[in-house]
Amino acid sequence: MRRPFVPFLFLSVAVAAVLAAACSRPSTPPDILLVTIDTLRADHCSAYGYPIETTPVLAALAAAGTRYSTAYAVSATTAPSHASLMAGSSFRTLGVFKNGQRLPPQAVTVAEVLSASGYATAAFVSSFPVRSRFGFAQGFEFFEDKFTIQNSSVGRRSAPVAHDRFAGSTFAKLQAWLGQRRDTRPLFVWVHFVDPHFPYRAPEKFAARWPAGVAPDVRKYDAEVHYADKQLGRVIEAFDKHAGGGGALVIVTSDHGEGLGDHGWLSHGINLYEEAVRVPLVMRWSGRVDAGKVVTEPVSLIDVAPTILEAARVTQAPPSFEGLSLLGKLDPDRAIFMQRRAYQGKELQDTDVRGEMTALVRGGAKYILAPEENRREFYQLPSDPHEAHNLLAPPAPARDVAAQHGDAQHGDAQPPAQSPAVAAARRHDEELAAWREAHPESAGDDAPLDKEDVRALRSLGYVD
Repeated sequence: MRRPFVPFLFLSVAVAAVLAAACSRPSTPPDILLVTIDTLRADHCSAYGYPIETTPVLAALAAAGTRYSTAYAVSATTAPSHASLMAGSSFRTLGVFKNGQRLPPQAVTVAEVLSASGYATAAFVSSFPVRSRFGFAQGFEFFEDKFTIQNSSVGRRSAPVAHDRFAGSTFAKLQAWLGQRRDTRPLFVWVHFVDPHFPYRAPEKFAARWPAGVAPDVRKYDAEVHYADKQLGRVIEAFDKHAGGGGALVIVTSDHGEGLGDHGWLSHGINLYEEAVRVPLVMRWSGRVDAGKVVTEPVSLIDVAPTILEAARVTQAPPSFEGLSLLGKLDPDRAIFMQRRAYQGKELQDTDVRGEMTALVRGGAKYILAPEENRREFYQLPSDPHEAHNLLAPPAPARDVAAQHGDAQHGDAQPPAQSPAVAAARRHDEELAAWREAHPESAGDDAPLDKEDVRALRSLGYVD
């Protein structure tokens, strides 16, 4: 007699679950804040275990949200990484390989999609390579990129011409804009800080105790990291005050890291080692993103745009988006791809830089390939996080082991053919080849650069 009621019971439970889920969702889409802190390598953030307290604000944000411990930039250069971040796809197909090239108008950006979906959009940037003239204003109703020499770390005071601005000045522009805003639409804001990019000139002193022997440039870099983190706190506080009923989704990341002397390089752009491409990524959305969670699965900057769209209730991402939403299930064995632009041949720091470089990370193994430089490198990151031991290099003679300990070994020589690393490298070779074939390079659109533009790039450490 009671069986007819069983299906009804199941239906009632299902309906209740749907209603409960609907009630748990905010009635309106969230306001969204995306902050990119230029040149911030993850392992110099105290939020990621760095022993100097450089990023207390980022650590507090991670405690209130989720921290991604294995997040990668797609490049070690500002414009390509930001292009991929905004367009959710490989910069190979976008044609943005270096600073000074434009994001093509046909590229679909996350700001354009959100604007078409009813969001108000605004951006506040702090450095020459991401100014509006290079296409980064696509989809933004308001784009602030006017720099003054009084608030700049690089430029020509004799002109006067500014090529960047301190994070505090960028925050002041955001604060003023938020204060006069009367729009009731949900809001998407992108804030870009150039600190701690070279030259390291933090406007505030950072009182910290480093271990003995820490290089002056590292101390200056850490000071800029701390300064940027302090300004990050001001940005988040101001944004939270203006958030609507959907709450505030805050995402903080970086476009690339910095060499700081590791592998013989101080700056960035040439190599794809961890210090150059491993970046922080923290996401906070109260009630929707787990607080205090650490995600170890590998993720990429191309995942940020589809994550934002899902949070904004955009039901379908553009077909050009290649990334995965971080709000869904992640694959621990996922392949993450990175690339350096191709060089025609350039002598940098007594090194012949030639051709393109690509890299693949999967399951804790990392493969780096630069054929024209005769470089094939394979590392097991869990046991060798600093990429000191290239498993594709031949064993060193006994007398040289002590001298080579801790140094990465490069070159085209190979270990024995039966080496597991050689077999794994072959598989990675094939996977990289398939990735390149699936992502044909688009011709880059070089913006016209005058003498002052070239000075701007050089003042930021870019030689071409």
